[in-house]
Amino acid sequence: MIRDGGALSELADLWEPVYPFLAEHLLATSGIEKGRLLELGPFAGGIALNVLWRSEVFLVTVLAAEEVPLRWAEERAAEGGYVSRLTTRCAPLVPLPEPSGSFDLVVLRGAFFGLTPSLLAEIARVLRPRGFGWVGGGFGPTTPPPVIASIADRSRTLNQALGKRRVERGDLEHLAREAGLHRRARVRDEGGLWLEVRA
Repeated sequence: MIRDGGALSELADLWEPVYPFLAEHLLATSGIEKGRLLELGPFAGGIALNVLWRSEVFLVTVLAAEEVPLRWAEERAAEGGYVSRLTTRCAPLVPLPEPSGSFDLVVLRGAFFGLTPSLLAEIARVLRPRGFGWVGGGFGPTTPPPVIASIADRSRTLNQALGKRRVERGDLEHLAREAGLHRRARVRDEGGLWLEVRA
């Protein structure tokens, strides 16, 4: 369990230059242009806020077991003027306290602090038909190298302090099989390690 609120807050601020590239990649890869987005976990908020900034036709929910990412997202949404399209929920991730088939996009960045088959199955459950889930970690395939270089060392130090574990491609493929997603999911290793889930 991640308990260091100071490190979570610092990471959220540190990654602000990266979130626009992750949000752009998510929208381009998914092909989804409007609807509801759910961003999960202790590192949630940055991608969701950038989707709100890019498009007025999205509603987003940020859900975490920790208060820090929720307060961070609320403050930034208020500053950006789109708090009315943001919902935050403090709750455990398994089971997700959301109805089945309720989101067009589901994102879990920084997944390798405790990703399980149960959590992957929950992500698939809450996706609407033709929805898209993006689960994993890394800077994404489109973040420019100078942006990465400016935060990589500090980010690595903070992640290690929070207990990040190393996950290989085979590990992620195994998790997807255990979750029953082997026919609906694809592992990508450009810009980190990511699992794309199609509903």
